[in-house]
Amino acid sequence: MLRVCLYCARDPSEPFKVAPLGIGYIGSYLISQGLVREADIRIVDCLEEAIDFRPDILGVSAVSQVAGDARHFARKCKEFTGCLTVLGGYHVTCIPNQLPEEFDIGVMSEGELTFSEIMDKHMKGRLDKSTLSGIRGICHRQDGRVVQTQPRELIEDIDSLPWPLRHNSYSNDEPIFTSRGCPFRCRFCASNTFWRAHTRFRSANSVVDEITNIVDTYQPKEIAILDDLWIADKKRFRNIVSSLASRGIPQKVTFRGFCRSDIVDEETILLFKKLNYSIVRFGAETGSERLLKRIKGKGISISDHQRVIDLCFKHGLKCGASFMFGIPGETLQDLRLTVEFLRRNKGKCHIVGFYLFNPIPGTALWNELLDMGEVSENLNLEQLQLDLLNSNFSWNEVLYFNEKNISLTRFREFIESVKSEFIDPTESEETALGFVHASRGLLEKVLCFFRN
Repeated sequence: MLRVCLYCARDPSEPFKVAPLGIGYIGSYLISQGLVREADIRIVDCLEEAIDFRPDILGVSAVSQVAGDARHFARKCKEFTGCLTVLGGYHVTCIPNQLPEEFDIGVMSEGELTFSEIMDKHMKGRLDKSTLSGIRGICHRQDGRVVQTQPRELIEDIDSLPWPLRHNSYSNDEPIFTSRGCPFRCRFCASNTFWRAHTRFRSANSVVDEITNIVDTYQPKEIAILDDLWIADKKRFRNIVSSLASRGIPQKVTFRGFCRSDIVDEETILLFKKLNYSIVRFGAETGSERLLKRIKGKGISISDHQRVIDLCFKHGLKCGASFMFGIPGETLQDLRLTVEFLRRNKGKCHIVGFYLFNPIPGTALWNELLDMGEVSENLNLEQLQLDLLNSNFSWNEVLYFNEKNISLTRFREFIESVKSEFIDPTESEETALGFVHASRGLLEKVLCFFRN
């Protein structure tokens, strides 16, 4: 049998806080299909570990922000081992024509079926130009250019997938996926491009059984639910909470996950409390009604944000919101409204994300800027800087796309003033006073996926 190595590309300055579950799904699926023995598959954290393992196939997951790390890893691993290199994830799915030269094959969208077919053909010595063209859901080079094959169907019954291989524990938390896709269409998010605007939920029983197994096996401090929006199916959400409570799970572990303010009501908050949520987190993005509707749709409002914060405060639950600045079309008035929102809620809500807008391939805003000629598929995506609180963030190297409304100099001054008022660098995520920065909430969500 072949030896398979799996790696999730990363920013070295943003170490993982939870294991990369997506590649764990790839690994467990390959084992379930009899394509590899568990001893012959390795999820690795560093290049040295991959080279020492001497894989026949290297699978790398990458979002656009860390494509540079993916390229370096694949180049070096191929140089030392001669392995076949396969790239999966958001980056190659959203801009397949830009398949990096370090990779032999790109897997687009959901990866279990596609990766297993690649491996099966490679194992049988039948992976060549003629067979590649018959594998659905990939891109590869042919006669010096990148070509794409027909899309592969998505797995309708995701309960049928085996539970993922769980890698090294990066903290006292254990992650889980309970669904794939999102029913909403935020203009800065590439989820719908990756999942083809299709949302699938695991059954309540499947979710509860896996969580019970995680708690019994690993004794984590917290379960991190990494879905885009796991509470979107309210009936399933109620069933999961009820079943976990009946097993006494919330007495053994805390939970955290992402929600959207316009679908959260008092019942939702009470279910979060019953589930022993450590923090209720949602994307506020802005305090401007106009800008919020531009980027998240007409059905959501600032009053929805306020309702979530007030309900959490009423029921004694910690609440956190992420914010995004520098969105094309943002005005000084929009920024002032965000500051007013922060001041109104100081002491009631934590900042769990403080981000600069960057155009991410596969998003509606990327396509808008592409049509305007302000970005191209050849954009050096290694320049993307999302986290305004990252110690390596540099204003000198920043990509900024709202100069027409606010100059970068004025924008920088405003952001620094907001940071000085609301961000206390001495406080941690666990601190309960005022607003704090809470360990890269959005990046934690994005980088843990192997969405190939």
